[in-house]
Amino acid sequence: MAKAPKANAVVGQSGGPTAVINASLVGVIEEASKHPEIKTLYGAVHAVAGIVKDEFIDLGKL
Repeated sequence: MAKAPKANAVVGQSGGPTAVINASLVGVIEEASKHPEIKTLYGAVHAVAGIVKDEFIDLGKL
């Protein structure tokens, strides 16, 4: 079986800073860190609006 190519990933969430949203983001970050094929995990600032405006945060630096 061939190795998966390395690529970046992006996550975008909307809604206020609630415990559930924060916990789900932590889950995404933790799961992404288990996959060596993900080079960098980016967070889209203000979800879809951030994707459209090309506004991202490198979540690996947090």
